[in-house]
Amino acid sequence: MLGRIRHVENQGRCLRISNRLGLKARADLLRSSLAAWPRRGKRLLEINCGEGRFLSVLWECGFDVTGTEHDAAMRKRALKHVGFRAEIASAFDGYLPFEDDAFDWVILHVAADAAATLENSLAEALRVATGGIAVTFWNSASWPYILHRVSGNGFWPCPRWNFFNIWRRLKKRDMGRLTSLSALPGPIRSWNRECGGFFRWAVAHVPPFGAWCVIRMDIDPSGFVTPLPLHLNKARFAPPEPVLECRPVHIERGHDKTISVD
Repeated sequence: MLGRIRHVENQGRCLRISNRLGLKARADLLRSSLAAWPRRGKRLLEINCGEGRFLSVLWECGFDVTGTEHDAAMRKRALKHVGFRAEIASAFDGYLPFEDDAFDWVILHVAADAAATLENSLAEALRVATGGIAVTFWNSASWPYILHRVSGNGFWPCPRWNFFNIWRRLKKRDMGRLTSLSALPGPIRSWNRECGGFFRWAVAHVPPFGAWCVIRMDIDPSGFVTPLPLHLNKARFAPPEPVLECRPVHIERGHDKTISVD
């Protein structure tokens, strides 16, 4: 029991540190990834919003923003950070207190460290979204993670997930088109602005080799069917026939004769 408590405490500490790494590069990546989403009058839910670092960014983009966070301390800091600009609800990502299709867009910051928990989180995000979802996570299939493993020391953000693992999970649901971007392709020491020349690595938006990834799914409209070409046999059509012209006539009242009008 004591070991489980320490594991939860360490995981919470790890998440808090992870949420503060490379914030500017990750915010820029989020803006770029969501640029295709209409925003005027659209409702957006950010799941696992943490300290609310991205809530202000999303609000400034024009979305009507709601966040969820189960940790009370982080929720308090988020409310202090965003003020009136967003609502923040207490909820776990595997059980959201919202009705089906309650939001136009949903952002899920993956906090699960087990496959079953991740599946529940994805299912809930898709349940409450009508237009699309964006899944963000720390990528273990990235160059920075390989460097971290080779060096054998230092801190790595958690939880970590393989890009191709999450891509396959979303692809298997077959609910819409997938696109992806990533940021922070350099070593961890390059993620801070103070690192001088290394900072150019932090803002590069690269395919799935950066340390922090966004996979966006644009959900197909309900009942959408790809039209198929219609092939008809020419023999089915009757041959053309001559059409008889009909000239209008005017019957003069009081007389028996019919006067044709040209």
